[in-house]
Amino acid sequence: MWKVTHLGKYRLVVILGLWFLGGCASDAARPRVLQLSDHDIALTPPASCFHFSQPSAPGAVSADAAAVDPELAREIARFLQANGMFDILNRPAQGPADLPMIINAQVAGYLRHFTGRQKGVFQVYLARSGRYLPMMQRIFKDQGLPSDLAYLALIESGFSPWACSVAQAVGPWQFIRETATRYGLKINAWVDERRDPEKATHAAARYLKDLYRQFGSWYLAAAAYNAGAGRVQGAINRNDTEDFWRMAQERLLPLETCNYVPQLIAAVLISKAPQKYGLGPINYQAPLTYQTMRVPPGTDLRRLAAVLEIPWERLKELNPELKQHQAPAYQEHYVLKIPVARSPKVKALRNLWGKI
Repeated sequence: MWKVTHLGKYRLVVILGLWFLGGCASDAARPRVLQLSDHDIALTPPASCFHFSQPSAPGAVSADAAAVDPELAREIARFLQANGMFDILNRPAQGPADLPMIINAQVAGYLRHFTGRQKGVFQVYLARSGRYLPMMQRIFKDQGLPSDLAYLALIESGFSPWACSVAQAVGPWQFIRETATRYGLKINAWVDERRDPEKATHAAARYLKDLYRQFGSWYLAAAAYNAGAGRVQGAINRNDTEDFWRMAQERLLPLETCNYVPQLIAAVLISKAPQKYGLGPINYQAPLTYQTMRVPPGTDLRRLAAVLEIPWERLKELNPELKQHQAPAYQEHYVLKIPVARSPKVKALRNLWGKI
C-alpha cells in the first residue's frame, strides 16, 4: 500500500490514472488551437476523448477508482482535500467569489495531459503567468470574481498578449471583435486594446460577471465564455438542466466547451502546486512594472525609445496594443507605458508633455 508521503516521489501522475477513462469517438472534434507567436505553442487537447461522468464529492470513490484500490483512492482524495487542491462539491453557496474545484475522469485526464505530453508548454505558460497573473487576479478580486478564474487566460492564450486564433480572437483573453467593442475595447488602425493585458482583463471581468449573473454558475459562465451565452442558454432551455456536468455527459454543448471547464480546473490545480505534479521548480517571470508618460499625437515611438535610451523591444512589450510605430494621431495625447527609470530625459519629457 502506498502512503500519502510517497505522492511526491511518484508525482501524483501515475495515481491520477485511477480516474482516467480511455476511449475516443471517431467523429469527436478537437478544441480550437490558437495561432500563437513563433515562440509559443498552444495547449492542444489530449489525443483521446473522455467519457463524461457526474463528478463525485471529495472523499467519495468512483466505481473506476474503487475497482483498482478503494483505500488508495480514498487516501488520494483526502490528500488533495487536505492540501486545498479541490473544494467540496455542491457545498452551500458562499457568494459569487466561490469557484469549486473537483476531480473526476475528465479533469484527471487533463491533469495527466498537462503534466505529460504538454509538460514543457505548461511550464512556459506558468513561468509567464508571473508577469500578468497578479494583476489579473487583483482585478478579478476587485470585481467580486473568483481569483482562480483568471487562469482562463492560461487556457485561452498561455498569458500571451500576442495570441491570435484562427477565428481572429485576439489577446490574452481571446476576444472576438464584437465582444471586445461591446465591453469597451478600442479596435482601429492604431490600437487593438484586446492586446492590452490590463484593459482586456477589466473587460473579461465585466463579461464573466455578466455571464455569472445570467447563469448563476461559474462553470456555466466559463462555458458561455467559450461557446457563447446563446448556445449555453439554448442548451438549458431545450433540456431543462443547469448542470454543466450533465450537459457535458450528454454532449448538449460542443465538445470543445465540454472540455473547457475540465481544462480550467486542471490548470488551477497544477498552477497552485506545480511541484506536486512534477512541474517544479518554475522560474516565474517578474510582474510587469512601468511608469506612464503622456506623448503628443503621432509621436514616433522608435525615435522616442532612442532618445530615452530605452530598447524599442521593451517599449513594444509594454504597449502591445499599439499597431503602429507611432502614438495614435486622432487624440490629444496617448498615455504610453515606459520602463521605470530615473533618467533626466524621462523626467524632462514628462514635465513637458504632462501639460498636453
